[in-house]
This record gives sequence, structure tokens and C-alpha cells, in this order.
Amino acid sequence: MSRAPRINPERFAPVPVEQPPGPLRAFVALMLPPVLMGLMLLGLYAWTRWNLPPHRQFLMPSAGDLWAQALSRPEVLAELWNRSLVTITIAVTGLCVSIPLGMAIGIVMFRFHVMERAVFPYLVALQSIPILAIIPLIQSALGFGFMPKVLIVALFTFFAFPTTLLLGLKSLDRGILNLFRLQGASWWAMLWKAGLPSAAPALFAGFRISTGMAIIGAVTSELFFLAGKGGLGQMLINAKTDFKYEQMYAALIASSALSITVYLVFTWAGNRLFASWHESAARRG
Repeated sequence: MSRAPRINPERFAPVPVEQPPGPLRAFVALMLPPVLMGLMLLGLYAWTRWNLPPHRQFLMPSAGDLWAQALSRPEVLAELWNRSLVTITIAVTGLCVSIPLGMAIGIVMFRFHVMERAVFPYLVALQSIPILAIIPLIQSALGFGFMPKVLIVALFTFFAFPTTLLLGLKSLDRGILNLFRLQGASWWAMLWKAGLPSAAPALFAGFRISTGMAIIGAVTSELFFLAGKGGLGQMLINAKTDFKYEQMYAALIASSALSITVYLVFTWAGNRLFASWHESAARRG
């Protein structure tokens, strides 16, 4: 009889589990890449400014001038704060229009496939229309006040909600769908208890994109509609007109900070909601 092969016990030794990084290491791993990228961008800015002719370097103020003429002055900081509140108000109001409307259209397209074929091409066409091309139409219909700014924000942010929601709903496992049908559940029960939870991670991806775009849409709208109480977009125009480029760059920094903050808030909220059951919130090493 042939002898049984000898088993090497080392082949079946337990594999050690990698320990999670400590708080300091995790903080460094989180902050180091964006800090390095920021330093590269600042270096590119300084190099571009250095290569400008001396009589044009005022168009790109140095860090010292930006601090002395804008960021260290209380009246400029107060103006940035007040105008940021106006910009946030416009952005949030536009989202209050685009979010429920976009989710309703996404649900209708999921419920009726013929509506998906009928509506989706128009969603793509609406997304591809340049905002600048329809500004005269908006001005003629709504004037120059608060509502046209809200409409522009809604146009900026609308597309992501029905498309991401529809993608998430169509990704629902067919076995779960058939189980609901075997139990005699209504379509609305299936949507509420299975469809929307399954689509929530994709929908939150749309939230992260659109909420940041809402700030951009609010600032852009103020470049064309200067009536009423202005936000950061109006501050950009006023500072450029008065050749106060330090204040213009301060407004740009404030608008970028708003967009990044909103994006991070929704990213954090999505991770908190989905960390326990969905891989989209998994931590990366």
C-alpha cells in the first residue's frame, strides 16, 4: 500500500489579521494626500504668477496680499459670512425643488418602463443644454430676482437624482423582488421596504455630486442675475469691477470651501448610514 502524503502543518497555520491603524496613523493617511496636492497647486499658482509680466501680477495676488487686503480684515470676513449665507439659501432652495422632483421622476421611470424610454432622452437633453444659452429665456419669464437663481440651481442639480435613483432601483436583486411578489406584497411596499434601501447608496452618490454643484450653480446664477440681495457671486463681480482682486479671490476660496464642506457632510452621512451593511462605506486602508 502507498503511504499517505505527509501534511505540513505550517500550510494550515492561522493567518494573522492585520491590526487597524492607530488614530495618528489614520489621520496622517487621511490628510497627507490632500495636503500634498494642495502644496502642488500652490506651487503651480506661484510659478504661474512668477511668469506673468510685472504689470499683470496684480491679477494673481500673492498670499501676503490676500491676507493683508482680504482675509485679515474684519469687514471683509463679515461680508464673506453674510454673502455665504445668501448663497447657501439659494442653493438649499434650489435643492428643495430638484430633489423631490428628481426622485419622483426616477420612481415613475422605474414603475413604468415606457416612461423611462420617453423621459430619459429629455433628461439627457436638459443636462446638455448650456445654461448661458437659456439665460435670456429665464430672464424673460422670471425677471432678475430670487426665483431665476433658484431655477438655475435646480437645473444644475436635477439630473443626478433621477438617474442615480433609477440605477439603484434597477439594481435590486431579482430574488428579493420575486419574494415580495410571492408574499403578495404591493408594489409600494416593495418600493419602500426593498427598492429605496437598495437604491440609497447610489442616491447618496447623487446627493454628494449635486449638493456641491448647488453651490456652484448659486454662484453662477448671481453672475447673470444681480438684482436683490447678492451672495458670493455678486461679491465676485463687485470685487472684479473695483479691481479688488484680493477680495475676489477670497470669495472664490469661500465658495470652494462651501462646496467641499457640503460634499464632506454628505459623505460622512452616507458612511454613517451604510457602514454596517453596504460596501460603499467600507474603510480603505
